[in-house]
Amino acid sequence: MIGADIASAVPLTGGVAQSVTGVTTTDGREYVLRLWSRPDWRETDPDHSPENETAALTALVGSGLPVPEVVAVDAEGRHGEYPALLMTRLPGTILHSATHRSPTAEPLTADMLRQLVDAADVLHALPVPDVGPYAPYEDLSEWEPPSEHPVWERALAVAASGPPPGPDVFVHRDFHPGNTLWREGRLTGVIDWTTAARGPAGVDLAHLRINLVLAYDRATADSVLRFASEHNPYWDVRAVLDLVDEDDEDDLPTVEEYLESLL
Repeated sequence: MIGADIASAVPLTGGVAQSVTGVTTTDGREYVLRLWSRPDWRETDPDHSPENETAALTALVGSGLPVPEVVAVDAEGRHGEYPALLMTRLPGTILHSATHRSPTAEPLTADMLRQLVDAADVLHALPVPDVGPYAPYEDLSEWEPPSEHPVWERALAVAASGPPPGPDVFVHRDFHPGNTLWREGRLTGVIDWTTAARGPAGVDLAHLRINLVLAYDRATADSVLRFASEHNPYWDVRAVLDLVDEDDEDDLPTVEEYLESLL
């Protein structure tokens, strides 16, 4: 498959339904092996599939975006214990501050935020491949507000009004700094394409913004809008309802202030 013996295999931080391993061969090449190892993933996360990620990565070839290349795929797990996808490994590292709020963590500069928005714009302008349709992460028919703050009822009313009209484009659907790689302030990778979809462009900007609120602060999330060509707060509200629950007690005041600014 890769024409060389394996020198090392090191577990990496992975996705919801997968385990991810960094593989280095004896001739120095580096790969990432993603295994769909959680037993119930096809029932609970059917859109997180090797077929979907393979379709997305194949469509991204030649796009100019820094994304992994597919080396081999075993979508049914016929050659091993689990379905598998082998990809090239990109240079760079995930920012510590992208997933851990810390006063000493590295900030996202204005130029880095611009690079993120530019990458999303490139993605949204590409032909839409054969990936799954966008769907919200949460079914709001059974969703319970994480607190008694009145802003949550207003947010639910906005979501119930339905999304604004617009074309379906190629979206990452889990677009945030934790799914990017960086080296010396330059974006070197956009990773984790398992939930790529055809859907509204606003989904990616909104997902980016709520993650910036959670990992950094509201000011960082708002500063992204300087680089965005268009913005609809509906998708920001929908992203908050998708990602925030009672388990995020420490973040609720910040998130509720953010929601107040949207409504």
